[in-house]
Amino acid sequence: MARTVLSGLQAQAYEHPFDGRALDTLRGTPGLEMAVRAFNQHGIEHFLKIQYTGSNLRVTRDNLPEIHATVAEAATVLDLTLLPEIYLQEGGAINAFTSGVEKPILVLNAGCIDHLTEDELFFVVGHELGHIKSGHVLYHQMGSVLPYMSEIFGAIPGLPLLSKALEVALLNWQRMSELTADRAGLLACQSRDAAISAMIKMAGLPLKYHSSINTEDFIAQAREFKGFDTNPLDRIAKILSIMGQSHPWTVMRAAEFDHWTSAGGYDRIVTARTIRTQGDQIARFCPQCGCRLAFGDERYCPSCGHLIDAAASIAS
Repeated sequence: MARTVLSGLQAQAYEHPFDGRALDTLRGTPGLEMAVRAFNQHGIEHFLKIQYTGSNLRVTRDNLPEIHATVAEAATVLDLTLLPEIYLQEGGAINAFTSGVEKPILVLNAGCIDHLTEDELFFVVGHELGHIKSGHVLYHQMGSVLPYMSEIFGAIPGLPLLSKALEVALLNWQRMSELTADRAGLLACQSRDAAISAMIKMAGLPLKYHSSINTEDFIAQAREFKGFDTNPLDRIAKILSIMGQSHPWTVMRAAEFDHWTSAGGYDRIVTARTIRTQGDQIARFCPQCGCRLAFGDERYCPSCGHLIDAAASIAS
């Protein structure tokens, strides 16, 4: 299918408000700056890249041209100039992740190739590219090693143990960032049905039923789930049942996704074709990677380290 290239797209154009609020809370949590500094100074990102690339199959234009072309096209649609290295790993589950800030990599489970249609794969790839475009990857990487950082760095003089509050704030933000990435996935694949059917498969639909997916029934389930927010006890139950997870429920993701598309958020972006930010709100964004700047007076981007020029930064 022909997809609209979203020239000039900025991540803040589709950022989920839960993502923004959770990020503000995270950046206001004591210990974050020290954790970022320790993470970078002691080469944790390099360690993770070695771990992820040591046993996986690298995708190139020559060995797996169709997969490479899908990622390249999705990056073009989202106006992401930094194309990640692409790897496949063994595993039947439909799963993918990104790693690396300066030189990102995208890892796809073999299950993504085996069980997703072309448009569904565009959604999953676009979701991961959305993490890169929004500058999520640094904090995601930190979240994966935070439980071990105290053990690794505890003996280093002057570096206190990371607080539990930082762990909680980081994990909460990580879940909310998935809602923004889902929007990027839809903008990449540009098919609501494909995005929903990919979520249904991720939610556990057996392979024998993949040819008879009912997306509207799943959306009805998602709307029912969202309706639990009207009862305070239901809200508490939802929060407690997900506290230890890095991703929100797939049904919750579908509910937020349905709300955004029903409210016209997706159509406004695709119809505009060239996205230009307007308004006079306080929030600003890095002109290099699009990362949201929570305070508006940062000298350096917390995601990519780019020197922020106040005159050139993007306001939303």
